[in-house]
This record gives sequence, structure tokens and C-alpha cells, in this order.
Amino acid sequence: MSDSHRTVANPVYVSETLLKKRKRNEKQAAEKAKERLEARKKQKMNRKTQFKRADEFVREFRIKEKQKRRVVAIESGKNKASKRSKGDGRLLFVARIKTAKAIHQEVLSALKNLRLRKMNSGVFVICNETTMKDLLRVEPFVTYGSPSLKTIRDLIMKRGATKINGVRTPLSSNAMVEEALGDLDIICLEDIIHEIANKGENFAAVTSFLEPFELHDPVKGWRQKKLKEVLDRENEEESAEDDINKLVETMN
Repeated sequence: MSDSHRTVANPVYVSETLLKKRKRNEKQAAEKAKERLEARKKQKMNRKTQFKRADEFVREFRIKEKQKRRVVAIESGKNKASKRSKGDGRLLFVARIKTAKAIHQEVLSALKNLRLRKMNSGVFVICNETTMKDLLRVEPFVTYGSPSLKTIRDLIMKRGATKINGVRTPLSSNAMVEEALGDLDIICLEDIIHEIANKGENFAAVTSFLEPFELHDPVKGWRQKKLKEVLDRENEEESAEDDINKLVETMN
């Protein structure tokens, strides 16, 4: 048969509705395939996370148990630090220099009592029986010692702050002091310094007025030689009587 007499098949027309449906189905299939792939990836990541969390849970539990045993030993008098539990009435500056992923509730409670919730925070306290009870519990996380008048003045002048309407505010004028403590005849920054240095009768009111001092990491880092004794104690029970003035100088 010649080409001129060859029969040509009629073209098959697909309705527009059917084309749209086919396109929609293909799109849905692609989306479902993508969702299944993402679900498998997420499931795999979750398995890794679960194993990691379980491992961390065990590690944190052991850390807390160690801290608990230390607290129990102190309270039962079996720890060397128990001998210092009475306090001697000295003025102390306490700085928090360590933290941990896991902290036992009793240790955490003592840190809150001392207002040392953050790393590199510091407070003035009087070394009495109540304070020493908390200090001994948190000793692995802090260092403390008797501050000089220069250290007290430097801290108040450079880092002194109070809370006004819930906002931490630097002590920028004597008017702020007089407004809050004027009824106690404390009307300027020098009065605050005097009250703290001499452990005056309004010591508690003054230290409550002051926010915990926010210090910096030491200029040359914690591992510099002159601060070695602050971090590298032979054991946790050893007295934390470090040269606090030298430490504050590097952090202020």
C-alpha cells in the first residue's frame, strides 16, 4: 500500500479534568514520599538522642549522688569541712567560679540562699553558722575570703547595682542610695562601703539592696599561674581561703 493510501489513526484526546487529576496525584505521591523520607530521618535522629539522653541521665545522676554524699558527710561531721561549720564572724566576699550540668537540689538551694545563681557572680556575707552551712555545701563551686577595703570600694564603685522596678540598674548616683536607704542614715555610696567594711547593724539591709556583683572571667583566663590555687585544690574539703583580693582584681 502506498503512503498516500495509509490510514492515519485518530488522535486520542485526554480531558483537562483527567490531566489535572493525574498531575494532582503525582504531586501528592511526591509529597508523601518526601514525608516518609523525613520521618525516617527524624526517627533515626530520635533514636540517637534517646541514647544520648539516657547516657547523660546516668552521668548526671552520679554527679548528684556524689554531691549528696558530700553534703551528708558534712552534716554528719565525717567531713573535714565540718570543723569550720560554726563561723567566726568575719566579713567574706564569695564568688562563684564553677558550674556543672547537674547540681543536687540541696547544693542548688544553698547557691540560691547565697544568691549565687550565675557563674562569676559574687556577694558579701558575714561568716556565721548559717552562712557557713551554705558555704560548705557549695564549696566546690565557689571561692571566698576576707576582702580588703580597696576591694570593697572597687566592687561598689565599678559593679554596684540594685533592682528598680524589677530591672537591674547600676548605682550611678547617691540619690538612688538615699531614696532606698535614707531611713537608715545611709545616703551615699561611701556609706554603703562603710557599712559593709565594718559589718554595721544595717549590713543585711545594705547587702539586700545590692544585687549580686556580676564579674568577668579573669583577664588572662582561669588557668593563669597566679590563680592556680583557686581552682586546683587538693580536695573539695580543703579550706577555700584564697586570696580573694587578687581574684577580684582580675575579674573586676
